[in-house]
Amino acid sequence: MVKCMNIIKYPIEITLLKDKEMIYYSQQDIFHILERALRRSGLPLYFTQGFNPRVKISFLDGLKLGIKGKIKTIFYFTENVSLDKLKNYLDPQLPEGINILLPE
Repeated sequence: MVKCMNIIKYPIEITLLKDKEMIYYSQQDIFHILERALRRSGLPLYFTQGFNPRVKISFLDGLKLGIKGKIKTIFYFTENVSLDKLKNYLDPQLPEGINILLPE
């Protein structure tokens, strides 16, 4: 839980698996795909402050174009969201080739 400008944000770190056709999409394209999927999921999203608010997403590491692999990502929410709820709401919105890997 982090408080920023009187809004509390709850970060959740997950790992995404990028494979199949999605290996040909750049990091910026993946960001836009995730943003649209999060908006469609109906989860309580945290938006950046300013003139043009966007969904707050952070990538901890990058993945080159054309390479299959894992991407560590942080999503920010305005309410506490469990990992299971995140996976259940977000998985149907993601295209084939991007999968959420939950910690075991």
